[in-house]
Amino acid sequence: MTAVFSTGHLIWIAISAALIIAFSVYLFRKRPPLRKVLEVCIVIGILSEIIKVFSVAQIVPMVDPVIAEQNGAQMIQYIPTGEYTPYIAKEHMPLELCSLYLLFMPLALLIKDEKLKKWIYAVMFVSGTIGGFMGIVLSSIAGDFETTAAFFATPRAWQFFLFHSMIVALSLYIGFGDEAGLHFGDWKKAVLGILVLDIPTFYINSLLSSEIYMADKVVGVSHRINFFSSYVNPLGLILTEKWQWIVYLIIRLVLAAGLIILLYIPMLARRHGEGRTADE
Repeated sequence: MTAVFSTGHLIWIAISAALIIAFSVYLFRKRPPLRKVLEVCIVIGILSEIIKVFSVAQIVPMVDPVIAEQNGAQMIQYIPTGEYTPYIAKEHMPLELCSLYLLFMPLALLIKDEKLKKWIYAVMFVSGTIGGFMGIVLSSIAGDFETTAAFFATPRAWQFFLFHSMIVALSLYIGFGDEAGLHFGDWKKAVLGILVLDIPTFYINSLLSSEIYMADKVVGVSHRINFFSSYVNPLGLILTEKWQWIVYLIIRLVLAAGLIILLYIPMLARRHGEGRTADE
């Protein structure tokens, strides 16, 4: 996830901000039932994912690796088999926080246990607000478009920014509306929930990356995956030592916890005087 801040990207940031404000004003003025809002957002989310899948899917040839000699050296060549297959790159799998909203929303509707539902809401609030905002500003697709016109001629761009705007507005409604019943103390649920979701990405990112072996030893990676930015920092800083990466992870965790607490602070005033809930 790397910020590009081209003209097209900046225009979409402005459009997204306007949409978030408009959606939020409507929700907080009309106060529709959270269930109805979630149902509408699920439909929009499914349509968004369908658009994404068909936008990034490619029809690629099947190839067989063949060892050939060239100038006295053995080289691997890839020979087309004549067959073709649809393919979606691994980084498009719905494993980022914003994409996981497609799982969170149905769970919030289906789960009957109030304590577990509270956990879901606590995670949705921070993942949608902070993650959705970062997704818009540090857009992972902004570098895919060479011109401003391309930003508006490609369904993928519309899908990306509209979906992220939707989840930010929904998250604000969950957090600062009354129906979800979140309190300041729920920041601990959010931090723990994000941590539980984050830890598997260290395995997933390695599993889905393309490593290069020599004599059964990894000598490099030709293509890496970066779900949750757990491998590559959004600023693009080059970390060459393990200790540097560990320091980055610690900083990342502290910043995430700090942002989550800041997001929950307004609830202190709103919930002042209310007793602790049973699940706290």
